Formats: sequence, C-alpha cells, structure tokens
Amino acid sequence: MKKSVHSDIPLKEAAHLLPLGAGFVMASSADLRAALGMSAAVFLATLLSAIVISGLRKVIPDRFHLPIYLFIITVFVSIIEAVMVAYFPVVVNMLGAHLAAVAVSAVPYRDAEDVAGMSSEHIAVKTALETGGLFTLIMVICALIRETLGNGSLWGVSIPILRDYRVSALSGAVGGYLILAIVYAALRSIRRRFTVKKEGTE
Repeated sequence: MKKSVHSDIPLKEAAHLLPLGAGFVMASSADLRAALGMSAAVFLATLLSAIVISGLRKVIPDRFHLPIYLFIITVFVSIIEAVMVAYFPVVVNMLGAHLAAVAVSAVPYRDAEDVAGMSSEHIAVKTALETGGLFTLIMVICALIRETLGNGSLWGVSIPILRDYRVSALSGAVGGYLILAIVYAALRSIRRRFTVKKEGTE
C-alpha cells in the first residue's frame, strides 16, 4: 500500500528546488516581467497537475506514471501558454521556447512523482503551493538583482542612476548562473540554520 507523503519544501528542502529549475531561472530571470511570467506558468502547471494526478493516483498503474504524468503536465502547460499568448504576448516573446519547455521541467514532475502521485488532494495542493511559491520567490530575487544591476532597469524601464554602473555580464548566461549560485548558497545557509534551531528546541 502507498503511503501519503508530504515533501516539506519551504525551508528544510528548499535548496533542492534550485538545481531542478536552474535552466528556467537562468534563462528567464534577466527581466522581472519574464521572471513573473515563467513563475506563473510553473506555479499553475505544478498546482493544476498536482490536483489531477492526486485525484487519479489510485487508478494510474505504477509502470505508466511517467507518460501519464508528463501528458497531464503538458496539457496544462499548453492551456497556460495559450492564455498567455492571448493576454501577455510580450512576456511570451521574452520567454520563447522556454515557456513550452515547462512541460518537461523537473519542478512540476518532481512534485507529481514525489507527492501528488502518493498523497491526498489536500497534501498535494499544499505542497504544490509551497513549491510554486518558492520557485516564484527564487525567480523574483534573481530577476531583481540581474535586471537592476545587469541592465540598469526595472520592469523594462531604465533607471538613470544605475545606467553608468551596469554589470552587463549579469544579464548573460554566466551572470545568471552566478546569481543563481549565490541564491542557492543563501538558501542552503538558511536551511542549515533552520535545522540547527529546530534540533535545539526538540
């Protein structure tokens, strides 16, 4: 019999989410608009697929988990992309092929495989909200740093005081991974302190 599990993502396992979504964070966090667009896509794809997969978990054969989970995630990503194309075309153009690639992202799939496929709808939704929320936080932090310091702008609007102090490398791939590494190190440090503090109170 399968046990219900809850992946405690927010602090204890927050750092695990970064390597899974590293490509999306690097590619979509040079501009805050793109970062929020990607965050919304990942958040909704993770949440909606978690609800459906959790509801169908008892009827999906174990050996067909991978194709069925990917199919469900792909359906929702396609719907999300269609809505974004209709209402947020500028953001879709900024994201390019990376938006469609959310369908094969390890972020919603990890949530589906580790939690939604083995837990009740309540736990699946809670964990999906935590996962999506954390991913959004990471994207926004990286985008704020990269766009302001790398492009000297915010939300596409130039900031005169930063124009002469831009670090152009931060808006490129190398800068993206550098900022991601710093955020990753910060999350690991927070996780370590949280763990030590919790153990000290038990």
